[in-house]
Amino acid sequence: MNRILLGLSLWIIPFTLFSQKDTVSGKPGRIQMGIRGTTSLFSHDNGAPGFGGGGHFRILVHERINTEWFADVIFTDISGLANRQDYHIGWSVMFYILKPKNFTRKFLPYVVAGHCFDWTNIYVPVRDENRGRFSSAVQMGAGLHYNITPRWDISLTTQYMLHLGGELHTHVENGEVEVEEHEGTSWEGHMLVSLSINYKIAQLWKRKK
Repeated sequence: MNRILLGLSLWIIPFTLFSQKDTVSGKPGRIQMGIRGTTSLFSHDNGAPGFGGGGHFRILVHERINTEWFADVIFTDISGLANRQDYHIGWSVMFYILKPKNFTRKFLPYVVAGHCFDWTNIYVPVRDENRGRFSSAVQMGAGLHYNITPRWDISLTTQYMLHLGGELHTHVENGEVEVEEHEGTSWEGHMLVSLSINYKIAQLWKRKK
């Protein structure tokens, strides 16, 4: 996670040096690319946090409505006894609480909700055991853009992810890891915190006059 945050920090340097006069239209149709680091909190795996990252693109469909299409992977070390990988691919809708003002507003808060598909794999080295499970999830939360320029932003997003269908969980007792399959939807989930850097690259469509 420290490497991911360092990489994001290094990206900021050229932005602040060379993008001070950068402008961009905030009209619908704008596409934006981004990379992010993600932390998963409150997991079922002995309370161990997970760290990872990925990428996404955003398509602005309304002045105050943005969409985000993402893919990421999160790695969790379970008491040094097992490893978990969670692969996510999905989408979210972001609603801006304040008018973006063509993204000249420095701090722009939003609420976000969406859905994703995920593949979970847990490996227990001592038994050479691999367990995998496919499921889906819904997520909801809030976030904040810091608009360095109208084209560049840093975003911090916090979402609660609720799994739908079966899921894999681990329990550590007496130095041993047990992997269990839980069926059905429950209110137990994960808190995901993401930090990203994003750049608006093109206008996909324009409104007809």
